[in-house]
Amino acid sequence: MSIATLAARQSKLIRKALDAVVFAAPTSAAAVTAITTGAGAALVTLPTEYHSLGHHTEDDGVNWTREVDTADVRSHGSAEPTRRDITSDVTGLVVLAQETKLQTMEMFHNIDLSTVTPDATTSEIAFNRSSQPATRYYRLLALAQDGAGTDTIYFARFCPRASITEFADQPWTKGDEIRWPLTFTAYVDDDLGYSIREMWGGPGIAALVDDMGFGA
Repeated sequence: MSIATLAARQSKLIRKALDAVVFAAPTSAAAVTAITTGAGAALVTLPTEYHSLGHHTEDDGVNWTREVDTADVRSHGSAEPTRRDITSDVTGLVVLAQETKLQTMEMFHNIDLSTVTPDATTSEIAFNRSSQPATRYYRLLALAQDGAGTDTIYFARFCPRASITEFADQPWTKGDEIRWPLTFTAYVDDDLGYSIREMWGGPGIAALVDDMGFGA
């Protein structure tokens, strides 16, 4: 018997995010509990409160981060910890939005722009950044697609309660477009009881669930 036989490798289970988009909604919006519906496993229609952040940079894509802290117990005579407990497990999402619009500007500046209107004469848009910023929370849905047609697979992560926790530099240069760097941290929603919900679906998933280890 060879290593190849023992390994049971399955290249059909290698996924890529060929396309992806991030949606945001106020925390009052309904939670996203599924991304597909019906016998054809078509994408669901999101509640109207969810709005797309639009284009983001291709090389960076949608980047998920995870920071885990632990507390170790050391025992006399042992060269390694004899007990390790996870004390913190924080997930984040980083996206470099490329579209200059109310939503991305609002998130980047961490202010409410819903009442800002263009000047009646010049159409100029102007607003002030708050001297006493408050933490703003959102529902986030990052949705990606792999494959096409009957082989299409959708995968997503839903954060029911997330806030922007890092404000990166924003260069204004001749060579690059203006980007709106957004770094979110996911928190546990008190009502739903979780910080991240992961979902996989689409027309192509039915033929793969057994190979993925999720068979009945």
